[in-house]
Amino acid sequence: MTTDWGNAYQEIEDILFPHYNLDVWERALYYYLLRHTKLHGVESATIPLSQIVTALNLSESKAREAIRSLDKKGCIQIEQTKHGHIVRVLLPQDLGLKYIKPHIPEIDLEQIDFFKNREYIEALRKREQGRCFYCLKEISKDNCELDHVVSQVNRGDNSYRNIVATCHRCNTQKGDEAAESYIRSLFRKNLLSETEFEDRIKAVNTLRAGELKPDI
Repeated sequence: MTTDWGNAYQEIEDILFPHYNLDVWERALYYYLLRHTKLHGVESATIPLSQIVTALNLSESKAREAIRSLDKKGCIQIEQTKHGHIVRVLLPQDLGLKYIKPHIPEIDLEQIDFFKNREYIEALRKREQGRCFYCLKEISKDNCELDHVVSQVNRGDNSYRNIVATCHRCNTQKGDEAAESYIRSLFRKNLLSETEFEDRIKAVNTLRAGELKPDI
């Protein structure tokens, strides 16, 4: 059976090394032994300890410790003779090791603090399509602010249902004012058209209903 060495190398790095928790010396030795066995087209080879010491610049005790450790962990199989160790290197496929995708816990949007440390400001800005939630002025990650639709004074929380990305002016001028009232003042000042005014009022209601979820 022909070995796909590109794939084998990836499996060694991604599966075998982490599975057996190999340290840097064990990894170097594993590759050295692999080179002198399977990469040369043989299942096993007799490799003197002195050869390993010279090739990897290890002390004799360290080389002996590493090869015994690999054997004990099951990455290789060795048989000691007077001429050196007869070594057989095992690949992930020989050991039945398969890549297991790490479990990534599902993100609970309801538990995230969207105000703290501006950590999610870019996700909120993208949700607002790069515009101030109130006046629709274009905003960037660097110049936008985070605002509580229902102010903290009025017991507004830091959930995605209440935190929005805004321009600096709106963040400053709105203060503790109700969102609908502030949007109405923007309309009266001709900073929003009638269509934009209605859209912003609708956006407030949609936000509160939990329908404007940021992508994180």
